[in-house]
Amino acid sequence: MLGTLHGGGLMSIGQSLPYRSPISKLVRFFCGSRDKWKAKCKQAKRENKSLKYRLAKMKESRDRWKAQARSLRNRPEMTTAPVEDGTTKNRAGLRPRSRRRRDTRLGVGAGE
Repeated sequence: MLGTLHGGGLMSIGQSLPYRSPISKLVRFFCGSRDKWKAKCKQAKRENKSLKYRLAKMKESRDRWKAQARSLRNRPEMTTAPVEDGTTKNRAGLRPRSRRRRDTRLGVGAGE
């Protein structure tokens, strides 16, 4: 009785194979191995497609934000200066803390 190999060549049943295990066990093992490989490949393709979709959506969002920022930058300036009513602190008018005062709080210059 003759069968065909995967490569297309003929193989007789009496021909010895390099495997010592029974053919039925080998067939089960190789089929299971192939099925696991296919499932792994499908999962990787699914993940790849999902990542491509997310990247495309992120690019769209980034481009939309860029366009919005550019349009706001190119728009004629409106009066957006804050009204000073004395409730906001003027950072430029604050006096910097002296180093000596800070050191005395830490206990460094207390005895001097």
